[in-house]
Amino acid sequence: MNWDALGAVAELAGAIGVIGSLFYVASQIRRNSHALEAATNQAISDATQQRLLVAVQNSEFAEVFARAETDSDDLSPSERVQLDFFSRATLRGIQNAFFQHRKGIISNGAWKDYEVVLRNRWQRAHVRGWWSAERDTYDEAFVAYIESSSSKPPAA
Repeated sequence: MNWDALGAVAELAGAIGVIGSLFYVASQIRRNSHALEAATNQAISDATQQRLLVAVQNSEFAEVFARAETDSDDLSPSERVQLDFFSRATLRGIQNAFFQHRKGIISNGAWKDYEVVLRNRWQRAHVRGWWSAERDTYDEAFVAYIESSSSKPPAA
């Protein structure tokens, strides 16, 4: 075998090695993307559960929340603050999910769950009033999405 033939075989082997490496790196990137999506979904889910547990584990807040659902004008100033902070935490979590969805990190199905929560929350008068006072504290893209989507707050 001459040196030219041996060099050609070595180049072919090197090219095959590079192609194999590229496939390996692509599979690792895909795995990492799936792991990132799973971790993000889990973190958002955990934060959501923590907010929901507030009403379950705190009977005083559960009472405030229940009264707000029927007559939010009956709330004391401190109860209104509790409800406002709960609403703020909820919307911040949904805003986070919105951005993660736009980046393609959480799935359309996971995002649809948050859209349902938004639509359900906007049915309450106290949320509509709260949003009109708080909307400027949220990212413009998120505000635009809410106000142009089917989850737009009905006119108060």
